[in-house]
Amino acid sequence: MTDDAIWSQRERELWQRLDAHDFGTADCALPFARRLAREHGWSQAYADGAVREYKRFCFLAVASGHVVTPSDAVDEVWHQHLTYSRDYWRRYCPEVLGSELHHEPTRGGHEQSRLHYDQYAQTLASYQHWFGPPPADYWPDARTQTASPARWRRVDLTRGWLLPRPALPRPSWAQLLAAAVLLGMAPLLQALPLNPLDYSGPAFLLLYLVLIALGAGIVAVVRRRFRGDSDAVPHGQTLDTWAVAYLAGGTLRVVDAGVASLLAGGQAQWDSRKRRLAVSRPQDVRDYPLNEIARAAAADPALPRIVRRVKPRLQRLRDLLLARGLLLGESQRWSLGFASALPFALLTLFGISKISVGLARDRPVGFLVFLTLLVGVATLMLLFRRPERTRAGDALLAELNRRHAHARRAPRDGDVGLAVALAGTTVLAGTAYAAFHESRAANNTSSSGCSSGCSSGSSCSSGSSCSSGCGGCGGGGD
Repeated sequence: MTDDAIWSQRERELWQRLDAHDFGTADCALPFARRLAREHGWSQAYADGAVREYKRFCFLAVASGHVVTPSDAVDEVWHQHLTYSRDYWRRYCPEVLGSELHHEPTRGGHEQSRLHYDQYAQTLASYQHWFGPPPADYWPDARTQTASPARWRRVDLTRGWLLPRPALPRPSWAQLLAAAVLLGMAPLLQALPLNPLDYSGPAFLLLYLVLIALGAGIVAVVRRRFRGDSDAVPHGQTLDTWAVAYLAGGTLRVVDAGVASLLAGGQAQWDSRKRRLAVSRPQDVRDYPLNEIARAAAADPALPRIVRRVKPRLQRLRDLLLARGLLLGESQRWSLGFASALPFALLTLFGISKISVGLARDRPVGFLVFLTLLVGVATLMLLFRRPERTRAGDALLAELNRRHAHARRAPRDGDVGLAVALAGTTVLAGTAYAAFHESRAANNTSSSGCSSGCSSGSSCSSGSSCSSGCGGCGGGGD
């Protein structure tokens, strides 16, 4: 339950009935959730969570006022529940939901695919409203949801083995750094000359690698400190779509989000062959900065030139973010660049000094030259590739991504601009505007279509009937 949703007494009672429902298996040796875990190879905790999400889905089917579509995991729970036909039709629908909830197969085809995408996007939006961000483990993005049916296979365990995919540990950068320092320092505890330039080749290389690891740790600390406090965002601070886009990715992200919004609003068309934006009536586009993007497209429809034309006209967005402490000023960025590059610059000079000594003593220095070049390149990157956002800006973006998780996973037409602002054009894959994303990501030429899943008619009231569609499965009665 979220603060944004105001629950009526009827809705509270509906959820209480759903939450308390035990599928008639509470006293069985094999309860509902345990059977679910056994037959799908899920952990008991995951199966319990899937049952919870199924109940939330059923709540949305009755309370949201629109057709809803389950995720693949939720649909598996629904499939199992339908096999408990007495509970489903005699208790669950009439007594818990107060209406019938039907499950029918999709008819297939492009129109059905588009329909199910729209329904899934709307379902995630309603979930966000009633229950907060949809858990990604149970409610994936639209692309994953589209591909997921191909992953499910029924296996006879008497004739084959199932081996779980191994979950490799993911140590943090701090743990890796500490391990590198400890492994590197142990040999250096031996008796060595006081002057490191007199070390033997292997000993110096080991020292140099340890210093690189330490330098990386120092850079991480410096960049963290110079970017301020993540708690500096005033409570309740809000930004419009275009300020969010500028905060997330600068001018290019604003243009991407603007183009997506123009496409979704029917004010423009994208020519994927020529990679150009055609705006039919730019004079009718009045909202900033969409008006600037439309005018730039009318002058030259090629996207790179649209970006160049629009950039100086977005200064008001940058000024707003600077004033709110979400972006770093230019002087702050240069200070951060110099401070973070300094450790690696010193390491570069240290490496050059040892190379000079090695050459004077006619020693092999090839590997040290390679390492020193890498450190020098890292120095230049740290100097010139400086962060744009403060930590407060990062924190606000993280909160916005949490708050609008549904839009990132399956944007509705009204969410397209904000979804692209937060996550880039990748979110358009599988939508009606996928051609724009494919043009923007030239390396990714695969087209993603939505061929999915299940839907449940949700304009339900007591005594009414709802229907649902799922590729391959059907169930229910009139």
